[in-house]
Amino acid sequence: MEENVKVVLPRKYDLVVGDTFQLFYRGVIDAPNPFCFDIVAVCDVGKNFPRYFEFFPEKEGEYKLTISVYGAGKKLLASGETLLCVTEAKHPEKPMNILCIGDSLTAGGQWVTECARRLTETGGTPAGLGLYRISFIGSNGEGDVHFEGFGGWLWDTYLTGASVRNFWVSCDHKKTLADQHSLWQDDDGNRWQLETIDAGRLKFTCFGDLAANKPETGKITHIKNAFDQEEIVIKNTYYETSSPFYNEAEDKIDFCAYLNRLGVAGLDAVYILLGINGLTGMKNPAEEATAGVISQARKLIDILHEQCPETKVKIMGLCVPSVTGGTGANYGAQLPYSDAYGITRFVFALNQAYEKLAHEEQYCDFVEFIQVSGQFDSDYNYPMAEKPVNTRSTRTELIGTNGVHPTLEGYMQIADAAFRNMVHFCAGDKF
Repeated sequence: MEENVKVVLPRKYDLVVGDTFQLFYRGVIDAPNPFCFDIVAVCDVGKNFPRYFEFFPEKEGEYKLTISVYGAGKKLLASGETLLCVTEAKHPEKPMNILCIGDSLTAGGQWVTECARRLTETGGTPAGLGLYRISFIGSNGEGDVHFEGFGGWLWDTYLTGASVRNFWVSCDHKKTLADQHSLWQDDDGNRWQLETIDAGRLKFTCFGDLAANKPETGKITHIKNAFDQEEIVIKNTYYETSSPFYNEAEDKIDFCAYLNRLGVAGLDAVYILLGINGLTGMKNPAEEATAGVISQARKLIDILHEQCPETKVKIMGLCVPSVTGGTGANYGAQLPYSDAYGITRFVFALNQAYEKLAHEEQYCDFVEFIQVSGQFDSDYNYPMAEKPVNTRSTRTELIGTNGVHPTLEGYMQIADAAFRNMVHFCAGDKF
């Protein structure tokens, strides 16, 4: 096991003057349990704590950070280096239009809204910067903050018309995040997986290779893995919307028509948080499993660059999943999602593949990778609930109730990672 430990660091992290940066070791050390080992961070600035490295930058500069992992007898198992690039926040020289797109991690708009607050507003915690000439565009969202986010979507879904695999059910329900990805069936025996939970409606997706039509009436009953197992009485159903970038008249993806529809003159940057749904159907997540996701990413990026050649693409990496049983709570003992370390390996491999893509000659001038996993506290920022330590004890422990969808604090950390990059981008840094 010791021979397979890896330290997976990106080439750089973006930091901002006056913003506390924490680098969590679980998000950068590929091992079933990184804390079985001796972890040492070495840098001219900052502090090394047992679970993370911390630095509060007070001036601009660049600092090399080395993280080393040692086994028994101080045997070096793995080591990695990265550059901490600190910049001062500046008002952009021209108006900036930013588009954030993603799956269920973006659908609620939590991280996008916090990015906008930290950039454009003042006050709050952490205090907003009050920068101007920055707009968050999209067809979802409220007020001045918009985005594109749809539960269960992949890179490919943004390249297609209406999906008949996903449908919404209007209903009265008490479902919560703890019920996400549980399995249900309609009156005809067709199996559906619960994907997205909104007030007054639920979104289901086809389970496995199912190719049935959505139910029109009747009830949807529980099969397994839900906390709230109350049956769902259908008021009405409707299929998932098509990609917001799809031009029905031309039968193609058309970013220019999309921007015209929004009344936006240009698009400066697209922040993309996608990939976890690429696990669907996989039995043994591993490095080779990322190839399909990367192929889809290339298609979307190529079309976007062809139609909007001045737009910068920021690929946001995935976070390490719940380490307190959240994947098992949501998915039962079904692969691939019940295998928490299997998903972790997929996350590390996909993040590395994203960064490799960003540095390819054909993409390096306009694509950048943002490693979020190191800036996200997977130990504490997923939903958890008190549960007896065993069936014969009244003592309790915290057990995860959701595998890949974080608490609000977790969404705020995703926002922090994007925010730091946005500050660099608005200040005029190339990447």
